[in-house]
Amino acid sequence: MKQCNTFEDLQALGTEKIHERTHISRDKVELVMTKSYSEIGRVQFMGYISILEREYDIDLSGIKEEYTEFCRNNADMLLPKQSVILQSTSNSKPKWVVAGMLLIILLMAGGYFLQGKMSTEPSEGVMNLTTLAVEVSDEMKDTNLSENNETNLTASSMVTSEVNQSSVAPAPIAAAKPLASSTQLIIHPKFKVWYGIIDLSNGAKTQKITGDPIIIDSTKSWLIVLGHGRVEIEYPEGKTLLNDKNTVHFVCEKGALKQITQKEFIERNGGKNW
Repeated sequence: MKQCNTFEDLQALGTEKIHERTHISRDKVELVMTKSYSEIGRVQFMGYISILEREYDIDLSGIKEEYTEFCRNNADMLLPKQSVILQSTSNSKPKWVVAGMLLIILLMAGGYFLQGKMSTEPSEGVMNLTTLAVEVSDEMKDTNLSENNETNLTASSMVTSEVNQSSVAPAPIAAAKPLASSTQLIIHPKFKVWYGIIDLSNGAKTQKITGDPIIIDSTKSWLIVLGHGRVEIEYPEGKTLLNDKNTVHFVCEKGALKQITQKEFIERNGGKNW
């Protein structure tokens, strides 16, 4: 795979390949790649740029600055934002809590709806659905520190902080080492999570969105991907606790479970992300 070091490298890579890797819709990828700043909102644009930075390990801060400068100089050209305005008051904390809970409920309801429609290939956004719910929970804590300085708050801004934070490249995964070894492993999600399991013996795939324990038969060989890594792994000898808001990948073979990188997952899966 060609290493992308600049925004121009991404443009040369093409819309289709970027869509296949990031699951961003083709039309949105096209808007970002062609710098159609007037046709895309700030929250969406910054979110997509953050995903590109994470997936391709690339710094696109120059594009963010270029977009911000465009917005500053062409405010009349920007599309109107479709958002619900919550007026800040001296007692705005309950509104934040209620709005956050409503957003989480909507995300969970969307997860159940998507679960019934998923095909062999997960639909766009499913893998990141529950990660977003986790980030909203964190956002509710962070916003309490700055709520007195805000005057007009949009529901969409609740997610912006965490989306921007995702632009920071995750710490490199150390050499893979077994997390657990037994005849049966149980993964306990802390939040609802999309998971996919591939049987390495025959290529059979299983996927689901659940908040229930995920039982793994460690006598077989599997590739496992979770929409987020805030889980507890239980085995007869004890437990292992993970706390990663991003997608995590594992391989289970010879009775041992170990965490692997997305690159290694793709290599083991015949070049496919799922």
